Amino acid sequence: MSAVDPSFTGLAPAFGRHEHRTGAREAAQALVDNGVTDLFGIHGYINPVIEEAVRLGARMWHFRHEQAAGFAAEAYGRMTRKPGVFFVSASAGMANALSSLSQGIGTRSPILLLVGQHGTAGDHLGILQEGYAAEAFTTVAKWTHRMTDWELNSYWVHKAITDSVSYPAGPVVLEFPLNNQFAHGEAVQRKYIPGNGFTPVVPQTQADPARVADAVEILAAAERPILLAGDGVYWSDGSGELVELAEYLNAPTGSRRTARGAISEKHPLAVAAGYRGQLLRAADTVLVVGLRAGELESWFEPPDWPTPDTATYIQIQETAEDLWWGLDSRADLVGSSKLVLRQILEGLKAERATDEPVSRPDWLARVESARSAFTENRAAHLNVVRDREPIHTYELAQAIADEADQDATIIYDSYQGSLYLTDAVSAVRPAQILDAGPRVALGQGVGMAFGAGVARPGSQIISLIGDGGIGLAGMDIETLIRYDVPAVLVVLNNSSWGGNSLMREDIQPDIGSWDMTPGLRYDRVFEPFGCHVEHVEHAADLRPALRRALDSGKVAVLNVVADSESIESSVPWLRLKIGEFYSRGIDDLSDNLIAHFRALSKVEALRLHKSALDNGTRIPLSFIAELCGHPESDLEELAVTSGYRY
Repeated sequence: MSAVDPSFTGLAPAFGRHEHRTGAREAAQALVDNGVTDLFGIHGYINPVIEEAVRLGARMWHFRHEQAAGFAAEAYGRMTRKPGVFFVSASAGMANALSSLSQGIGTRSPILLLVGQHGTAGDHLGILQEGYAAEAFTTVAKWTHRMTDWELNSYWVHKAITDSVSYPAGPVVLEFPLNNQFAHGEAVQRKYIPGNGFTPVVPQTQADPARVADAVEILAAAERPILLAGDGVYWSDGSGELVELAEYLNAPTGSRRTARGAISEKHPLAVAAGYRGQLLRAADTVLVVGLRAGELESWFEPPDWPTPDTATYIQIQETAEDLWWGLDSRADLVGSSKLVLRQILEGLKAERATDEPVSRPDWLARVESARSAFTENRAAHLNVVRDREPIHTYELAQAIADEADQDATIIYDSYQGSLYLTDAVSAVRPAQILDAGPRVALGQGVGMAFGAGVARPGSQIISLIGDGGIGLAGMDIETLIRYDVPAVLVVLNNSSWGGNSLMREDIQPDIGSWDMTPGLRYDRVFEPFGCHVEHVEHAADLRPALRRALDSGKVAVLNVVADSESIESSVPWLRLKIGEFYSRGIDDLSDNLIAHFRALSKVEALRLHKSALDNGTRIPLSFIAELCGHPESDLEELAVTSGYRY
């Protein structure tokens, strides 16, 4: 029977506050006072706090490696909007927490890391397991704090929980020296009011009414509006308001990152990433709500985004710090996405003096045409690669999308696999598709599957993991087994590190040294653990194997021999390495490698140029033109018409 009880809504039966007060007990009491029910980690110098929290009714999930526990906490925090509480010991245990915190600061997931530490008297004296988490984690946390006064333990725990969920959510680190945990006495906890057993609720704010009026005026005049929603919509719980506004405006709407599914991607107004660009470039008004600027969004710049000369921009961000001043928007609004979208919707209804949605059949016909073309192109491509051996990753991704439940949690932990899976699956709720975020971790898929199982017990979980990721984190499959957290782990086994199999020696002269032992049977590795296992080499066996795994109700490992030696999947690699290729010169590049560039469209060629520039390397447009086989004059003309400035 699974240790994850679907009916669990609070703390397990507990023994109540201990009459003998210690630093560890006060910290643990503050955890449960403020809604913490689950703790993920590995024991060590933090044991006194964790043992007391368990005595008070919290559940402890004990892992094999700290990174997996951290990724579990990150997924749990992202899915529940509560802090994922993660505990580790000092020194090496602390160091193993870095990768998951890095992911959490990128995805803005609420995480509270509790770190045990040597006693303060041993500072810089060579004491056993010496380490300084409060210093080590400053670049991957909102803030860190070393606990020195045990009478303030409750205050700092409460503040850490509250700040971790305050927008932008993110990791907070508390470091507990042993003497802090062991301290005891009759003193009351200072600067602390006990919580009521729930995660603190951070107040939300509306936007300046004058700026709302500006946004309403712009949207009321729009003929071809498009809405793009990001994480802010998810963290403010604004999905309902987003859908209402989209339906009232009859505006195509896309959602990104954790907010994917804020408008169901099966909704007729939903816009998938695969054809979003052409609609963006055709729009006359773009509403960006809760979507952060960054490389994944090309900083809202051409050639992927229209210029302010051709489209009017409105920005809504949760905080002023998230407003992107590199975007010449006509209206900038700061406030909770949920509340601001409601303000705009009510303002539009008052402006138009009707509750009837705007009619724009021509614009919606264009949306449907783009969607149909995208769907047809995907189907045609799938037919081309169907039944290949090894199985093409495109077919693997489509099989996962077809066999999974509509609301299954899908986790990406495969460089190559995520390129295909992201367009194959459709999110129907937010936080359904969990990626590694902008920090791009590796080996997160097992731990995240566990966290998802605790966050949404009884729901289907599928994690697509490369053979690189399974090598890093596979032993925590035993943790899934031990607690009976059913998840289907699909191992994309191409016997190679990620995208390096795409171009082999064309991209690195010694690429063979990046390969792994061919033919490894990960299914056989984990079968003795008690997993349901499948080994798939032929496309005809793929869907039946997935179905058996999903129906087994057990932790399942599918070892799928797959790869994708195809041009389209190499584009991210070309962007990543274009600076290196420029430094080497065209004459140093093989004909096979140049063939990948020659398959790129003119827009994709400009993206290559921009990618190099965004990473600090200025490349002459003439080099890109020669490499991609496009006339330089054509690229110059496209740069002018798209507004790309270089």
